[in-house]
Amino acid sequence: TVDETTNTVNLKTEAPSITKTADKETVSIGQVVKYTVTGSIPDTTGYAEYVYKIHDELSTGLDFVNDAAGTALEEGATTVTVAVAFGEGSTDASTAPTTATLDSTNKKKMSLNLSEWVRANQTNKGKEFTVTYYAKVNDKAVVAEKNSAKLEYGNDPDNTTETTPSEAKTPTYPLNIKKTDHKTSGLLAGAKFSLYTETEYNKDADTRQAIKVTGTNGNYVVDPTSENTVFESAATKIGENEYNLHVNGLAEGTYYLVETKAPDGYNKLTAPVVIKITKSTDTDVNNWTISKDGTVETDKIIDIENSTGSILPSTGGRGAIA
Repeated sequence: TVDETTNTVNLKTEAPSITKTADKETVSIGQVVKYTVTGSIPDTTGYAEYVYKIHDELSTGLDFVNDAAGTALEEGATTVTVAVAFGEGSTDASTAPTTATLDSTNKKKMSLNLSEWVRANQTNKGKEFTVTYYAKVNDKAVVAEKNSAKLEYGNDPDNTTETTPSEAKTPTYPLNIKKTDHKTSGLLAGAKFSLYTETEYNKDADTRQAIKVTGTNGNYVVDPTSENTVFESAATKIGENEYNLHVNGLAEGTYYLVETKAPDGYNKLTAPVVIKITKSTDTDVNNWTISKDGTVETDKIIDIENSTGSILPSTGGRGAIA
């Protein structure tokens, strides 16, 4: 109850919150993503105890690693490397923990207990800080790839509050090809392709490097550790889908699809197919698009036909190519 004069009540603090961001908007398999969780030192004055824990859970297509180089966790590891820093000035955060604890049964989950650190840093209350750590995209990554971090806080360890998870989306995209006979529209097996990023394709032919993949029977994934750069169409559809060649794990961008060998009895494509993958412009990551030579494929399938017969020679040539 107050009198008629103006009075100001200064609240002790606002409810703590965190945000999680990624340094990449789309990813390819094998890339390392840097995640940053941003929070601020809460005011713990008057509390005998205070809990401040960051919980993070990666999706299936990501694995925790220890640094930007993608250094894998050791077999049986119980912690993952993190780095805590203040976002402005020269405030020292060297007393903060340098590792987070991995869940004993699910290595996709980690917890970073900053309870003691925030209580010991009350001279910096209200100051923003960041926690950074890394994850590597694995061969199970999908378009709807996302992961989240949440904050557990409170002055009663037995009755804490959890914030709404802050999500970071890092989609990866598939290339689906329907390889057919130009007359019968029947599926064709044995067509071999290599795929190049725009940067690589613009290099000299003897120096450009195709994207590396692993897989068989029309079903492939990007794999930077592989020696294989060729993928081949299958005789039948991939699962219940309408295409017979699938390559998963591409980031947004422009690619050049080169047919290196046509099915027996068919003519090889004489020019590369220009593929462009564009991420969604709204909150639904599934609204991404893929185009073939400048035309958007509404079904997200690249249709490529092979023909039989003769190919006319270039100007000045002698006869037809059988």
